[in-house]
Amino acid sequence: MLDPVLAALYVTLAASLLIPLVSSREEATPRVAITLSLAGVAAFTVGMLMLLLDASKAPVVYYGGLVLHDGFSSLVSLGAGIVGLITLLAASREPSLWTTHPAYYSLLPLALFGVFFLAGATDALVVLAAWLLVSVISYVMIALPDDLDSARAATRYIYMGALATLFIGLWIAGQAVAAADVGLDALSLAPATKSSVSGLALAFLLAGLGFKLGLVPFHWWLPSVYGRADGRAVAAVAGVVKMGFIALIARIVYQAAQQPFGFEILSGYSLLATVLAVGAVATMTYGNIAALGPRNIQAVLAYSSIAHVGYILAGLAALAWIRVEKPELVNLALAGVALQTIAYGLAKAPLFSLTAEAGRSLDDWRGLSTVDNAGVYASILLLSLLGLPPLLGFWGKLYLFIAVASYSIPLLVIALVNSGVSSFYYVRIVREALQKEEKDLLLTNELKASLVVAALLTILLGLVAPLLIQLV
Repeated sequence: MLDPVLAALYVTLAASLLIPLVSSREEATPRVAITLSLAGVAAFTVGMLMLLLDASKAPVVYYGGLVLHDGFSSLVSLGAGIVGLITLLAASREPSLWTTHPAYYSLLPLALFGVFFLAGATDALVVLAAWLLVSVISYVMIALPDDLDSARAATRYIYMGALATLFIGLWIAGQAVAAADVGLDALSLAPATKSSVSGLALAFLLAGLGFKLGLVPFHWWLPSVYGRADGRAVAAVAGVVKMGFIALIARIVYQAAQQPFGFEILSGYSLLATVLAVGAVATMTYGNIAALGPRNIQAVLAYSSIAHVGYILAGLAALAWIRVEKPELVNLALAGVALQTIAYGLAKAPLFSLTAEAGRSLDDWRGLSTVDNAGVYASILLLSLLGLPPLLGFWGKLYLFIAVASYSIPLLVIALVNSGVSSFYYVRIVREALQKEEKDLLLTNELKASLVVAALLTILLGLVAPLLIQLV
């Protein structure tokens, strides 16, 4: 009998593949594509919920051990499904006006299909296959809207993706030489005699993921892509796809922490934690400082995406050290990464979609609260990104910072200062959005509904977040 999780996953894939076939018929309407896409994304979300209930008790293995999901990866995958539903809801009507609209509705469930394998991969070749699938989907999604800015953003995105994929190929080659194995477990089994090759392979992997996540100094593409492309396309890439890559890098760090490479004065896990910590400081500091200047809200959201990845990277640095020195805190670190990732996706997807309809400038958002309270809901999401209690973003940062405190107090102080700096640009947007100024603006009912759903989930999940740590 087919496993119900895999059955839901195959429904997601089938819905994605059916949309181009159905849409090619002359009598087909966008509503058919939207319905199929919704069915696929909903099936994925239900499947990930069932997976979480099983994986929170014991890891679940698929495809002969090539894919393994535990509480952490299944929680992030469930979050990706929920964010996918919100993304589709927010953009369900407007993309139907694009000449390429069937592709948008088809690629969103297909991206989630790829996230399942990306988050749970235990083999480097599975990583590569899922990486290529999800990456190509991202490039196409950014290029779909009928405007010049999206085409330019997609060109830069593809260029960045080629570099990232090159590094992933070098990682696989290096790992095969160092460990004669392409499984992710080989990261912790590389012979000490080949530690230099093993360490170089890990460096290639981190560089590839650095490009994908927008880590400094691999971030140069992100402001141009997230800040210029159509917000509805960016919502899918920044809010859904990125969650799969974060789950992957967390698994890599967890495995690599026990890899026998390094120097006489610095063991492998300490070296890994130090590299991640330095990257975290550079990434969160650059993202927050760069976000202070622009009055273009989409650009601010792009820079703040860099900053949030910096916070998550700080948590991963702590995880690398905790994995060996304080294993009793591993669940806390993983919970912080998972909750921060979900809070990030829940907020960014509807906010990027909102810029596509309300406008990108700060002036465009002034008085947004008078438009069916859209400004109020957007403010809740912005404050969650800031980390205001009891919203979900608060718990993500709290768990992250507690884990970081066990590893490095200086890193914790830098993270707290950066979080304080971010309040300047978040509060500025909130202040403008809550202005009681009559505004002549019509938002689609679907976008308004997505803002309401995302805001309510941010509040409700924030109230039960302390219980979610038990699932990781």
